[in-house]
Amino acid sequence: MRMLIKIHRYCGLITAVIVIFYSITGILLNHRKSFEYFINKERSTHRVPLSDTGEMRSFIDFYKGQVKRSDDPKVIRIKGNETIELLYGSHGKTTYIIKPSEGVMEKVEKMPKQPITLFNNLHKAVKTGKSWIVLSDILSVFIIITVITALFLLRYTVIDYILVVCGTALFLTAVGLSG
Repeated sequence: MRMLIKIHRYCGLITAVIVIFYSITGILLNHRKSFEYFINKERSTHRVPLSDTGEMRSFIDFYKGQVKRSDDPKVIRIKGNETIELLYGSHGKTTYIIKPSEGVMEKVEKMPKQPITLFNNLHKAVKTGKSWIVLSDILSVFIIITVITALFLLRYTVIDYILVVCGTALFLTAVGLSG
């Protein structure tokens, strides 16, 4: 019995450190907008002469007609003297690249990607080195050992059984919603 207590204690301590890391990175990723996507922005303001916006509006309307969209793009880029890009959606989810001199238009659809791919990949153990995956697997084993040894060490009351049933129901609901 004493050996089970020691195994449970040490596996629990090791597991706690790594679970705290996963929890912190998970919270940061869930609220990355609150942290301004972890990017510092420096801004400065300068005066420019007043000008008529009519020419700009007709330019935008002309290219909106070519891509057959009535809504205004979020961003318009002019690259060199031969390429115009209209970006729609958050971070240019849909981008139209128009090359007027060649008479070609390309539509690019982006799939969302986390802004902090390193933390995201570490958090999910995806696209990481084999050593990180092995560490994640070892953590999983520690979690399993911690839970199994706790089952033998704890004395159960009615509330414990209620919590186990509710926890299992919550887990199954989460699995059902994620699939």
